[in-house]
Order: sequence, then structure tokens, then C-alpha cells
Amino acid sequence: MFWRRLGTPEADGGAAADAAPGAVPVADAGARPPAPWDPAAPVARLPIRNDGLRRLELFVEPHCWSEWLEPGAEVTVVTVGRTDTDRPWTGTSVPDEPFELQYLADMLVVWPYGDLVLLLDAAGNELYRYP
Repeated sequence: MFWRRLGTPEADGGAAADAAPGAVPVADAGARPPAPWDPAAPVARLPIRNDGLRRLELFVEPHCWSEWLEPGAEVTVVTVGRTDTDRPWTGTSVPDEPFELQYLADMLVVWPYGDLVLLLDAAGNELYRYP
């Protein structure tokens, strides 16, 4: 289960007012349907599972998403690259590297290098989308 870094879990199952600008919480997805991306675009998925005994903070940069993963919780960070270039992942020095990771004590920082970033729960439901 996700817990917001600041405050407590929301009554509606996780939608929070302090989400990253432009991010679409799940509860708001009905108000604005997600735009599909080009099916020819490269897609990279990074599954993350907290196998520890304590909560792990997942921080997604540069979008400033900060979520707590409870022990046993699983999420997937998805990034969609560009189709019109030989380097689909912006921000990297090697075109085949869609993510950069930094591990700190009780914190995992993920830098997804695509134009579209999604955070999915273990069932594949979209939690956040940027932009």
C-alpha cells in the first residue's frame, strides 16, 4: 500500500493534493482520460518491490514524486521514449539506458529518462502520470 510522504493515506485510496504538478492521480483519471502514446515508441519498465522489513521511500525525479512503499509492496515505473530520434531516452549518455537509480538508506531515487512517465501498482493500475 502507498502512503503519502507528508500526511496520511487519503480516504479515496491514494489521490493526494500534493502530487507533482501535471501528475494525474488515479481518482482524477475519470475527469481527464489519459492520452495514449505512440505504439511504436520504446517503452521501459522498472519493477520495484520492497522486500525489506521497513518502509522504503520511492522518489521519482525530476518530477518530485515521493511515495512510501510498505514492506511487500510492489510498483512499476514506466517510461516512454521518443520515436523520432536515435536516442529515445533524453538525459542519458547512452541511448539504451532509460533509467538511473540511486540507493540511499531507506530511499530509492529513480530518474526515468522518457518523455512520459507512469507509476503503476502491482495490479497494473495507473497511480500517476507525468505529463
